[in-house]
Amino acid sequence: MTTSQILLLALPLIVIQLGLMAFALRDLAAPDRTVRGGSKLLWAALIILGELFGPLVYLFLGRNED
Repeated sequence: MTTSQILLLALPLIVIQLGLMAFALRDLAAPDRTVRGGSKLLWAALIILGELFGPLVYLFLGRNED
């Protein structure tokens, strides 16, 4: 496999990861958003450092839907 083939295979995952991160961070930054545990800073770190799973954990478990 060449480098360009690997890049073409990885590109959809990169786009999905960046899209999820952007969506989760935008949702987290909303002034009326409350989160479990109360710390938006820790959730932001999880979203950024958790790669693909960080945003998913935040979206499914971190938000308070009160």
